[in-house]
Amino acid sequence: MLILMFSLSAGAERWVVATVEWPPYTCSKCYRNGAAAEALRQVLEKKGISVEFVFYPWIQTQKNGGKRSFVGYFPAWRDEILPGFSGAGPLFSSPLVFMEKKSKPLVWKTLDDLNGKTFVVTEGYGSTEEIAQKIRRGEFKTVSVLNEESTLVKLAESNVDGVLMDLNVGRYYLKNIFPNYQGKISINPKIIAHKELFFAFNKYSKNKEMQLNEALKAMNFERIVDNYLKNEP
Repeated sequence: MLILMFSLSAGAERWVVATVEWPPYTCSKCYRNGAAAEALRQVLEKKGISVEFVFYPWIQTQKNGGKRSFVGYFPAWRDEILPGFSGAGPLFSSPLVFMEKKSKPLVWKTLDDLNGKTFVVTEGYGSTEEIAQKIRRGEFKTVSVLNEESTLVKLAESNVDGVLMDLNVGRYYLKNIFPNYQGKISINPKIIAHKELFFAFNKYSKNKEMQLNEALKAMNFERIVDNYLKNEP
């Protein structure tokens, strides 16, 4: 667990938010905690609200985000918003791609072309509805790991075919975390879908959703994310 806080002033309202290592969007070691964290911080500052981010593995992020001491968890795809939480947004969207082996690229026009392939998935992470259906029907085989970094290790070092991943996350990992895998892993050029990201408010904090929605009227969340990514330190 890692806690990172940027305060405004004594007495300011403070939100404690459960989050996950998902660079460059949320990241304990990135500048200002990443693009999405910085966008949330800037938007809420307009309402005099400071943010404290607490980093956990994804399953613990969702679990702890439901506690009274937290406002909720962020960011989350719509299908990652658990029962009992309400989703504010969409705040921004991100492109999904497959990470693949350079020696065995995924050649496909439709997802049916990939039937029988084995994909590494992060436990608790969402996907697209079409991919979720193919997994349920057994058309895609899956191997589960506990965190997203491990998916790329599995892809590089074992007999699996691909990983579903956000494009910017994949680029970040290959550049900053796994440069040694650049000879083994590449990003499939075909965009699968664009997924919208939300803030998941827990049952104790649903009144705060209105504060965020009001703040969003004055600022473009996605533009802040995009500007951060274009000028990433």
